[in-house]
Amino acid sequence: MTQLKVGTGEALASTAHNSAAQYSISVSCNRCAGMHETGISITIENGPSHRQSIGDFYDGKSLPKTLSTIASDSFSCPLTGRQFIQKDTKRRFLVSSKGRSTIENDARKTRRGYGLG
Repeated sequence: MTQLKVGTGEALASTAHNSAAQYSISVSCNRCAGMHETGISITIENGPSHRQSIGDFYDGKSLPKTLSTIASDSFSCPLTGRQFIQKDTKRRFLVSSKGRSTIENDARKTRRGYGLG
């Protein structure tokens, strides 16, 4: 798992934590419409208290370089096995590590009855 440290640089809305916290990055898949973990973990000061898109969290602020480089990263869809790139910051998410579910939110897997495990 890749780990990065990011600061917001300014005070954020009341939905933010007051200290540094660990977040994983998940992306909305262009192939199956599911949500997939990227294996990237970051520490953010004054980060969101709940899952929030990177685009919404940094709205009106410059995106830190460590998060902007993810736009060119390729990820593998576990359902289709195909690679995809998620350039849209509104479809890349910060997920608090302490509030994260251990099951991916994958619409196709659930809909087709493949089970959740």
